[in-house]
Amino acid sequence: MSSTGSPPGAEEEFEPYVRRKRAEGGSRKKMQGLNEQEQNMLRNSINSRERRRMHELNDEFESLRECLPYPNEANSRRMSKANTLLLASNWIKHLSNANHKLQMELNAANAKV
Repeated sequence: MSSTGSPPGAEEEFEPYVRRKRAEGGSRKKMQGLNEQEQNMLRNSINSRERRRMHELNDEFESLRECLPYPNEANSRRMSKANTLLLASNWIKHLSNANHKLQMELNAANAKV
């Protein structure tokens, strides 16, 4: 952990993706006043941004999969995003329960002393 109490590599600023409300006909209005070349440039820019967002999301899911107790063998299929989230949720619950049990045992051992 770093001096700020965050894990290593977490020094970079985290900006969560927030979905904006879509204005009615907003993208169509933007396209109406543009010629074909400008429309293609705008479309390519939007597609590039979405592709980058999806790559980042997939990279984070892969990082999450690496933290989970699941066989990562080359011949096994990769877990779906839904299964990854479900397994992560169950794993966190399991670790919380194990932590609580150890805390109880520690308190009992300290009470005997």
